Amino acid sequence: MTDKLTEFRSFREKMNEKILDEGDLNLKRFFNLDSRIYEEGALSSSVKELLGLVASMVLKCDDCISYHIIRCKEEGVSKEELYEAFNVALIVGGSIVIPHLRRAVALLDELEEDKGTDEIWEIYTDGSCSGNPGPGGYAALLLHDDKEIPVTGYVPETTNNRMELKAVIEALKEVPVPKKIKLYSDSSYVLNGLSDWLENWKKKGWKTSSNKPVSNQDLWQELDILIDSREIEYIKVEGHSGDHYNEQVDTLAREEIISHLEGE
Repeated sequence: MTDKLTEFRSFREKMNEKILDEGDLNLKRFFNLDSRIYEEGALSSSVKELLGLVASMVLKCDDCISYHIIRCKEEGVSKEELYEAFNVALIVGGSIVIPHLRRAVALLDELEEDKGTDEIWEIYTDGSCSGNPGPGGYAALLLHDDKEIPVTGYVPETTNNRMELKAVIEALKEVPVPKKIKLYSDSSYVLNGLSDWLENWKKKGWKTSSNKPVSNQDLWQELDILIDSREIEYIKVEGHSGDHYNEQVDTLAREEIISHLEGE
């Protein structure tokens, strides 16, 4: 969330707490009613927030407008629905609402941009190799916005570890920066390398703890560039444990090998 929105919320919560601590029973009753009135009832919470937004715009209360727009977004109100509420406020309040409408639209745009940076992409990856070394396939599934985006490929001569790395590399290339990522893999080699070994390898000039050259250095270096400035959470999945997406990428990677060998 942007600094301005964080500051707005922080100030509002701080002053509400101060008012409730120092105020009398009447103030506390009003604040309690103000919170409860927007709870789910015969009207949904989202509809009540839209009604509050219209009233706030007509009454020209910018602080209230900001609060209701934020709450509307939290309740899942769409941009189109908010603009319809703006239309109602403009008809009821007249042209004097326009300055407040401008600030409302600016805040809405800010929330939309902020939402974009908070989006999380989930990635499942797997690699497979027939013979190890031998022909290999890799696969990834990118889960985002209720969509499943497959990424697959084939290499005629490779190893299982290289296919595991290649799956992650090709998946990360599909995710826009600076989206947050949850990376799921059943490969300890991949996850330990990314979360632990990589930084030490770089410090030692791409040498292992036993002072040997890092295997698959070309792919690790490519990964190092791709993960730079990204926020990635690494999550271990047990292989063949029934995890739906893990099983799916395992199948896709194997199918890459089979389809290419059958086509030869």
